[in-house]
Amino acid sequence: MRATNKNNILPISIGLVYLWFGMLKFFPDLSPAEGLAKNTIHALTLGIIPDDVSIMLLALWETLIGIFLIAGLFRRTAIILALVHMVCTFAPLVLFPEETFNQGPFYLTLLGQYIMKNLVIIAALVILYNEETSRAKSYAAKRGQVTGLLGIKLNLQRFLQKS
Repeated sequence: MRATNKNNILPISIGLVYLWFGMLKFFPDLSPAEGLAKNTIHALTLGIIPDDVSIMLLALWETLIGIFLIAGLFRRTAIILALVHMVCTFAPLVLFPEETFNQGPFYLTLLGQYIMKNLVIIAALVILYNEETSRAKSYAAKRGQVTGLLGIKLNLQRFLQKS
């Protein structure tokens, strides 16, 4: 039981952060990152997605990641979605350097520091992804399964018995 609890601390804690930050974005002007998020998505999508829609989609994305990580559902998919999200959070460093840097490349504003802390979350997500991949491979090997190109699990033992 201790190993299970220990293995769940990291995804649950990251999930809580995602859930909290995501839920804030459902309520206008409640998230301190709302303006930056809208501006970043606007720049990345060339304005195709309206700002009000983009912040709701981001809120939904973050909230679902949080729920999935906390509940242990679709964990590998949630980790991949979180990694994609995390990579996108670095866009303001390039798109809005006047907001993220003060005097030179190493003097970050509070906003820049807020973005850079995501390096820790990325490292934790990579560790979780590797653990999930190893766990899935181990489970599949025990059951004699191979995952095909389309993600379809093939049971080698049953196939060989029928042959």
